[in-house]
This record gives sequence, C-alpha cells and structure tokens, in this order.
Amino acid sequence: MKPAAATDDPALPAPPGGAAADKLFVLSVGKCFHLLECLNQAQRPLTLTELAQMSGLEKSAVQRLTHTLRQLGYLRQHPQTRAYALSSRMLEFGHTVLSTDPVREIAQPHLEALNRATSETVNLMELEGLEIVYVLRYASVHPVSVNLHVGSRLPAFCTAAGRAIMAQLPAEQAEAILAGPRQAMTEHTVTDAETLRKLMRQWRAQGYVINDQEAFIGDISVAAPVYNGRREPVGAVNIAVPVPRWDAPRVKRELVAPLLRCAQAITRELSQSL
Repeated sequence: MKPAAATDDPALPAPPGGAAADKLFVLSVGKCFHLLECLNQAQRPLTLTELAQMSGLEKSAVQRLTHTLRQLGYLRQHPQTRAYALSSRMLEFGHTVLSTDPVREIAQPHLEALNRATSETVNLMELEGLEIVYVLRYASVHPVSVNLHVGSRLPAFCTAAGRAIMAQLPAEQAEAILAGPRQAMTEHTVTDAETLRKLMRQWRAQGYVINDQEAFIGDISVAAPVYNGRREPVGAVNIAVPVPRWDAPRVKRELVAPLLRCAQAITRELSQSL
C-alpha cells in the first residue's frame, strides 16, 4: 500500500519544499497536528464548529480527528459545552523535550547566575527552522514590557537571539532563513535581506547582537551565541530589558560584558561534554 501523499490543501500548512514535492508527507497526520496547534494558539477550549473555522478543515474531518485524539488521551471534552481542550498528557512531551536537552541542562546555573547579577530577564533560545524557541527563562525582578514563556517562538531573522545564531551559521544556512518570510513585527524591524547580510558580518565579528525594539515595542534585547565542541552555534543567551529604563548605549556598556562571560562559560562546558 502506498503512503498517503500530501496534496495541495489550502487548509493545511505545506511541508517544507511544498506539498507536491513531498511524497512521504502523510496528510492526515499533518491535519491532526494542525488541530493541536489551533488549540494551542487559541489558549482556550474550542467547540467543533470553532475548530473547523479556525483550522479551515471540513467539520466531518475535525470530528473524526478530535474523537481520535480524545480517545488517545491528548484532548479532553467538557461534558456540558462539548468544547475541546488540550489534556495534561501533552505536558509529558514538553517535560521530555526540556529534560533531555543537554544545552539547557548545562546553561541553567549560568543563566541563573546572570539573572541574579543583572536583576533582568535572562533567556536561553535555540534555533528551530525559521524560528527561535525559548527553552529556559529567568524573569526580571522589575516589571517587563514583554512577558513570554518557555516554549514561545519568534521569527529568527528579527530577534537578537536568532540573529546571534544566524551570524555564526554557514552562509547557506543563514541564507535559507533570510529566504523565508520577513514580516516586520514593529516599525523598527529591519526586513531588507541585503541590509541584514551586511549587519550579519558586523554581528559575526563582534560576537553579540543588540536589538532595539525590532521584535517588540518597548523591548531591547542583547544576545550572544553558545557553541558545542565543533564550534557550531547551538543556542543563544539573551538579556531582555524594557524602555525607557534602558537604552541601547547603556545595554552595550553594562550588559554586553556579563552576557559574553556567561555565553563563554556555557560554551566551555558544552565543548567538554558534547
């Protein structure tokens, strides 16, 4: 029996390379995860009708998929409203991902120390496709302009952590990210590919990136990459601070040095263990 090949279904995000180019892509599995992503994005229970509208899938298909996921224990359904929500069983996946990440394990005490030393929000991010993912976060003792959480995802091209990693990647990998969508997140976001290429040469040379409100208004971030023993960038340490309490020149004066020391300490340990 032949595997179910992907089709050009507008209701479903196409696999890398385009649906028609991927004959191994199983459309039903893709639809299943598409539903889970819709529930995750909504952050509230959704009825069958709401799920069909949000996913763009036929209601009959949504009914079969939600029934299957509920039977398997990955969804729960309210007995009165009949709305669906992600079940606590999904937490097992997140826990396993975090607990088996060696970069996160090694970085944890160093990020905690940096958080104590600066009293500002400190994050560890990793590159995944065209996005960076928060895998470790220590919150500031001060009010923050952007309150993200572990598991949050942002475009790599316009974030300090994403750019810090991109600048150290082989050219073809960095170009693949630049070839993706580059939608401005704020009025300050640099989206021009040629400008970003020039800036990457600067970021590569200096070893860190300062982002002044390009991802979020009111947020300045500075990030530095961490490397494994093969000198491959495997993540980035980031300090995020709010405007107007901070500005870019002060970030450079006061935060770049401790950030680089933290990233270098993590890199040393990673080089010995990975």
